[in-house]
Amino acid sequence: MIIGLEQYKTKWNIHTDSAIHPGLGAIKAALEELGNPHHVGKFIHLAGTNGKGSTAAFLSAILQAHEHSVGNFYSPCIEDLHDQIQIDGKPISPDELASAMQQLSLLKTPLTDFELLTAAAFVIFQKRAPDFAIIEAGMGGALDSTNVIDPEIAIIPSISIDHTHFLGDTIDKITHHKAGIIKKWKPVIVGELPQEAMDIVQETADRLHAEVIQLNYLTDAPLKLKGAHQQKNASLALEAAKELLGLEFNEEKARHGLSAATLAYRFERVLPGIIFDGAHNKASVDALVATIKATFPGRPIHIVMGIFRDKDYAYILRQLETVSDHFTFIDFDNERALPARKLFDESRSERKTITNLCDILPVYGGKEETIVMGSLYLLAVLRNSGRSFFQHYQS
Repeated sequence: MIIGLEQYKTKWNIHTDSAIHPGLGAIKAALEELGNPHHVGKFIHLAGTNGKGSTAAFLSAILQAHEHSVGNFYSPCIEDLHDQIQIDGKPISPDELASAMQQLSLLKTPLTDFELLTAAAFVIFQKRAPDFAIIEAGMGGALDSTNVIDPEIAIIPSISIDHTHFLGDTIDKITHHKAGIIKKWKPVIVGELPQEAMDIVQETADRLHAEVIQLNYLTDAPLKLKGAHQQKNASLALEAAKELLGLEFNEEKARHGLSAATLAYRFERVLPGIIFDGAHNKASVDALVATIKATFPGRPIHIVMGIFRDKDYAYILRQLETVSDHFTFIDFDNERALPARKLFDESRSERKTITNLCDILPVYGGKEETIVMGSLYLLAVLRNSGRSFFQHYQS
């Protein structure tokens, strides 16, 4: 579900499928009808299990610090679909998206919701003509609707198990999808990948005569995004900027950009005592737990959690239980949502409760730090709720 899309579909009588149908046939046909807007501009393509959004935000900030205009296509949204398409860090306006949707309403090719939004991004980037456009794959890589561009560079920050229903249940299968964004003669920058994944990326790159650039040092720039994993994402963005800018690259400007970069739902403090984090799979939850331990050593932690049913929720709970003995599980309205009762039954905590979005977050005293985590869709709904969920919360 793409928050806010339905109003545009209704206004312009656009019929799309909300389901996910991996493949490039439909998006290529639609873009051909539009005059191939994705053939214009300098693109950077990101695929990977975790770290795509943060790396994209860091790279965008570095390029802007060098006085370049930058378009970003993020997935999923922060509040609604407008912030999935950004120019220089600012979401596109409803008028601008409406103009693109009016153009897309004339398409004869049937599309999915995500393909429609991808096409809208390319139409807007063609019109606004940023110096660079950073494109984040929605899921996978090879068959993702964003994989129609010929990017200047590809970036793969990480690979771990996720989206197994679509991508497969092994690192081998998942990596073949992610490596699908590598293009002939174009470099690919990679984070710390499992050796099995690295071998597949290297094999793919060799076949396409693409240089593989591995992360070789960590930046020491002060970052607003917390956690050791963000230092790695920042370093990936730094490597990418060096490749893109060449002799124009300036270390001082790059550090300034890194220090200014922000992204919602990455250990984001939204209220006193409340942090939002989009951790929802094994690798991202491992990073969240490490960040909690480093940021709040010895402090009591309250975990508020809602997650999609295709996630390894037992593993996620076991990890979170190493930093917290207090859990609130949320029921939220999404066809992919895991019932809170499942989380409640699996949890080994003796302090646990179930709530839903019509309730409010329970009031607790003391110096507890509350981490609201799991589904990015849930976090977006909570952000849009006018903070009603937190109206009687006291940290």
